[in-house]
Amino acid sequence: MRNVGTLDRDIRLVLTMVFGLISLFGQLFWLQVITGFLALIMFATAAYAVCPLYWIFRINTCKRTREQQQTR
Repeated sequence: MRNVGTLDRDIRLVLTMVFGLISLFGQLFWLQVITGFLALIMFATAAYAVCPLYWIFRINTCKRTREQQQTR
């Protein structure tokens, strides 16, 4: 079930680009590794529209899913 809305996905894609660029052009190796890992996480959660942390904290930014849950 999706729990990431459109605006949230767009923000995650922008963060993917920022972290990816830092990972590619960063000066410190540990910073490149950390930002590369964060870029992968942001891209995966944006691509699948699912965030595991949102499930744990019961957060849902997906508008369509919230409307469907209210009609049930």
